[in-house]
Amino acid sequence: MAANTGERRSPRGDNKRQAIVSAARSICLEKGFSKVTVSDIAGRVGMTRSLFYHYFEDKDAVADAVLDDVIDEILERLDQWNHDREPGNVGKALDDMIRLLRALIADESPFSRRMVADGNAELYIRFIDRSADRIAYYIGDTTVRDFEAKHGLPIQHVHETFFTLIVGLISLIRSHPDLSDDTLRTVIAQTLHIETYIR
Repeated sequence: MAANTGERRSPRGDNKRQAIVSAARSICLEKGFSKVTVSDIAGRVGMTRSLFYHYFEDKDAVADAVLDDVIDEILERLDQWNHDREPGNVGKALDDMIRLLRALIADESPFSRRMVADGNAELYIRFIDRSADRIAYYIGDTTVRDFEAKHGLPIQHVHETFFTLIVGLISLIRSHPDLSDDTLRTVIAQTLHIETYIR
């Protein structure tokens, strides 16, 4: 599992490449990704189309980079949560995770809504799947590892369990935003078989 943490994107040293990604993300929010052209992106950055193709093969490659950019921001927030959590306080960690999950969904909601409104369901599904995959690896390599060292591991197939849980929680919170934190906490605890560890 540890090998997959390398999938987390490192900061990009090339400012022009990052400028292309930022421009594509901005234009996507304005008019939807299906309407974005390479000329739009190159024009926003102030470069020629041929220079654009030096950095990206096509518009789909930029779409993938935009998704990774959004997910990198999510993982930075998870990193902060993981750094700040109280080891052994499973209940507080769950409460913090629920607050973080709600905030992340709210923060990336304009991006997701734009993809859905634009009729680009394939890109949206790719975003959710890629987010869940990288988050599941991150949690497995950090929080779960720490929990296992202290308590043992009450679940099997860690990555698969967390992937399923994350996708399900995203869908549940989007569909039922008024669902109580207590309900979400219970769902997570039951899924992970950690009810007895919660204070």
